[in-house]
Amino acid sequence: MTGYSLHQVEPLAPGEETVYGDHDERVKRIVRGYQAMDRSLGVILSGDKGMGKSLMIRMLAEQARDQLRLPTVLVQHSTPGLASFLDELGETVVVFDEFEKVFSATDDNEPQNQFLSLFDGLSTTKRLYVLSVNELHRVNDYMLNRPGRFHYHMRFAYPDAETVAQYLRDQVPGAAQEEIAQVVDFSRKYDINFDHLRAIAFELRLGESFAEVIADLNIKRTSRCGEDIVRAHITWADGDTEAIAGHIDLFDQDALQLISDWDRDINVRFRMRDARPSKDGYVLPVGSFELVDTRDEEQKAEEERSLEAVSIVLRRPQKHSIDF
Repeated sequence: MTGYSLHQVEPLAPGEETVYGDHDERVKRIVRGYQAMDRSLGVILSGDKGMGKSLMIRMLAEQARDQLRLPTVLVQHSTPGLASFLDELGETVVVFDEFEKVFSATDDNEPQNQFLSLFDGLSTTKRLYVLSVNELHRVNDYMLNRPGRFHYHMRFAYPDAETVAQYLRDQVPGAAQEEIAQVVDFSRKYDINFDHLRAIAFELRLGESFAEVIADLNIKRTSRCGEDIVRAHITWADGDTEAIAGHIDLFDQDALQLISDWDRDINVRFRMRDARPSKDGYVLPVGSFELVDTRDEEQKAEEERSLEAVSIVLRRPQKHSIDF
């Protein structure tokens, strides 16, 4: 009943945790941007749980403390008059963790609307506002695509194959290369985050094999068979390249599958058991695929075309964990 006050907690810092991906460069970009800007700076960090948002917040708090001499204020509860209280603070970093969950939007969006003028950066006091978001569709539309309110919107992509391999080498010393290769191959077919990797590494340290334990882990495929988006990068005999996209089932090794692109006049027919993992994706060697010309006879007569390809590489586009 006496109003707001601040309660000191332990400093936010990444500690000894290994940092993967581009977190460090992003933190430096935010710090540089804040130093150069003459008003408040807003940052949205969006992505599924387990993607590294919390780690990046701890890194940013540490850099703000060391380089900018700014404290960090954590906002973790929705209470009346909060925006007015925050606007009374001095220059500081204000972190809203799981913003859309704590300030769940109602029909009139009042829990989030109260911050619009605060985030406009028009206050006489300069601050750094940081929002972590798990479900982007629950964030007020007036905060998205508005660089005036939030200059940065940093989305978190799933770890690539190289990061997955490095993580396992770091976390499971002495792990067999075959085990690491199996996890990397799985990551090419399924979107795994750092929470998934942490669970897999734990089991490998216990001596479990990935092939045996993956079925019992709480890592389950949610998409239906045949819904994996894949791009087939074709290298022709004359050196030209072409890419077509379609939906296939990356986990089905035996079925004869077809990549059919509405925007192209070529289809690719193959079986996943013939695809060889590589750093670029899955390579289909010559003789393991069939190219189908879908043009009608009149189109074929107008333009001769050789369907001689020297290689095809199947790639899943790297995905952000949440998007519109």
